[in-house]
Amino acid sequence: MNYLTELLAFYKWLETHPLSPLLQAYWHLLMYYNNKAAVRAEDGGWHWPVDFKVPNTVLMPLLGIKDRRVLLRQRKYLIDHGRVTYQKDKGQCAGTYRLVPFDRGLSMAALRAETGDSVTQIWTQAVPPPVTGVSPFININNKHASRLYSNQEDAPFMPQFNLLPQITEEEKAAIRAKYPGDDVAAFNAIWAARELKQMENEELEVTT
Repeated sequence: MNYLTELLAFYKWLETHPLSPLLQAYWHLLMYYNNKAAVRAEDGGWHWPVDFKVPNTVLMPLLGIKDRRVLLRQRKYLIDHGRVTYQKDKGQCAGTYRLVPFDRGLSMAALRAETGDSVTQIWTQAVPPPVTGVSPFININNKHASRLYSNQEDAPFMPQFNLLPQITEEEKAAIRAKYPGDDVAAFNAIWAARELKQMENEELEVTT
């Protein structure tokens, strides 16, 4: 799952499914804790778990909620509108959340953790975002980058953003003409053209 893809798709979804500021904050917090619960594979890569837990006692103060019943109503609203599922746990333990990804190209897979003693269900990219119609404007959001926000002391070195070369306005106009009414698809195609231009520039440098 890609944080930036989901974030941009969420705001696009809000255009036709308006949510209160409190519900928006709730969804953002769940994204944050889902990302924070990242699972490390044996090869060292980080992955989004399908299921994760966040106690009500953690969410309520962050959302400015003092009455547990208010949180339950907000949760039910997100569930009813297809943005999250929730499974109650027995006793006083935190229940299990599962965000419903906007990217329909994701599928679940079993992952053995780095320690090798547990298996976790994770999200994996089965179909590229451009094919599913959900694509980030700038796809720089890998798991290592996401974890910089929650584990500063353990974060690996991250290079600065690699800015792609621009294409001409005429080239952009020609690409947009191929995707009338679909700004996301047009932007993605423009980005691909810039990536291709970068590859061509790199090949030119090698041959000169």
